[in-house]
Amino acid sequence: MVFRLARVGWRLVGALLKLPFLPLWILGRVAARPRADWLVVKVRPRLVEVVSAKKAWMRLFPALRENVPTSLSALRRLARLAGDDPNVRGVAFVVPPLMTGWAGAQALRDVFAILQSKGKSVAVHLPDGGGNKEIYVAAAADRFTMAPQAAVMTVGLAAESRYIRPLLEKLGVRFEVFARAEYKTALEAAVREDMSEPQREQLDALLTTFDAELRAALAARPRMDEAKVAALFEMGLLRGEEAIEAGLIDAVAYEDELPRVVRDGSGDAKPLFPAARYLAFHDARFWRVFWRAPHIAVVELTGAIGGGRAAKSVIAALRTARSDNRVKGVLLHVSSPGGSATVSDSIHREIIRLKEKKPVVAYFGDVAASGGYYVGVGADAIVAQPLTITGSIGVIMARLVADELFEGIGVRTEVVRKAPHADMLSPSRPLDDAERAILDREVQGFYEGFVKLVAEGRSMDVDAVEKLARGRVWSGRDAHERGLVDRLGGFEVALDLLREKAGGPTLKPALLEPRRLDLPPAEPLSQPVAQLAAGVERALLETVDPDAAALLELVRSGQRVMPFAFGLPRIR
Repeated sequence: MVFRLARVGWRLVGALLKLPFLPLWILGRVAARPRADWLVVKVRPRLVEVVSAKKAWMRLFPALRENVPTSLSALRRLARLAGDDPNVRGVAFVVPPLMTGWAGAQALRDVFAILQSKGKSVAVHLPDGGGNKEIYVAAAADRFTMAPQAAVMTVGLAAESRYIRPLLEKLGVRFEVFARAEYKTALEAAVREDMSEPQREQLDALLTTFDAELRAALAARPRMDEAKVAALFEMGLLRGEEAIEAGLIDAVAYEDELPRVVRDGSGDAKPLFPAARYLAFHDARFWRVFWRAPHIAVVELTGAIGGGRAAKSVIAALRTARSDNRVKGVLLHVSSPGGSATVSDSIHREIIRLKEKKPVVAYFGDVAASGGYYVGVGADAIVAQPLTITGSIGVIMARLVADELFEGIGVRTEVVRKAPHADMLSPSRPLDDAERAILDREVQGFYEGFVKLVAEGRSMDVDAVEKLARGRVWSGRDAHERGLVDRLGGFEVALDLLREKAGGPTLKPALLEPRRLDLPPAEPLSQPVAQLAAGVERALLETVDPDAAALLELVRSGQRVMPFAFGLPRIR
């Protein structure tokens, strides 16, 4: 409290010193007022909900500016401002090849919908062409253009897996895998030579949902229908004029020609007004806020869940939100495939504690699977995009056995032990039956606890959850139909739901980033809360999977049983 009062005092002093400059600021505002009929947004490859302060400073340096992701929250704020501005006729979006998931692409389409609902036109320009994801985004626009020499790939959706067991055998290494259950197929590429039926089944179900969404988006174009969409996928690649003839795009143009194109070739070619400047003008304030008003805290959980700084930051944010009386509710934004069992459980615990005092709504981004779902199921409600990848309620453990490799290169291992299983985690030998039973018990115990935790969080019967679990991955749409998700929609849907629960329809969201890395102390229990206990010891795991870096970080930190959905299909 003393710190807050001191901060308010300093801001009051600063406000008084600025007061003589108020007339100049007002004159500058009048001179800088945007007088634009069309705005332009240069979308960056990466899309995030909120750009953190740690990344925002990079905008000050031209060389680093392109590394700053585009904030979807800022785009929605822009859409609302421009939508209510009678001088603005429309907004043009220049979209590069996107490095985001399908849920992020869906969120960008939601921004277009806000503008269109307010009677504004939306144009999308692809300067470099694009693939499935880019044409999915652009199909929602009123006008769709691309560069004359660009091309769009209309090859449809696919997901592939490479099986490396023969390669590992040649190297003299193999994996011993313990997974619960049959759909937890993350390491099957290392222990099989072909795709299992459970893996084929869940991949086909995911692709069916994503394919239907893509085809419906393309068929909604004014000059398209289902038959023409099928023809697009037969062609596979279309250059500019071909795309116009096929009914996919409206025109070809260079980026400097956009001012005339969006105005239908009429009027002068005055430049489009940069949306960043438009938004900065409307967000500018002469005086800083002295005291933050009641608000909704946004806590972000992204990437693999490990035991490092990121996890500490999430836990610190949740504890800070619990103790801060100005925070009326928490929106937990999850975009994670999971990771550490104990860290996932610790974050889940903090959410349960937080719910004792304030409502919590989880919003699932591109992926919230395995440990990502484990964390989110503790919230009062879950919102996900139809194309979110979620579920994967299961666990996996693996160890590398390299005895044949060691023998082949002339390495011998001698062991002195004081207990029967003291060297069971050594890569120099396989497990015996008793040791496999030990690890089986651990995996089964955590899996049963995971299922029970989901049943409690979703108010479902354990047997009903078991049928939906077994490590199976679901799309957000399918998860919603089966009761694993409460509502379908984007960040705004989750925010409105949280406002309902918090009883404040005008509460604004604010990203909560604790300034200190050390964790605020956990408050004493106000009531007993069930906990899931899981033993964690050091393990050895090596893999050539694309997610190796995140996986190895978990292993080196001592994780063994992992609710981690690494190796999720990359649908593109």
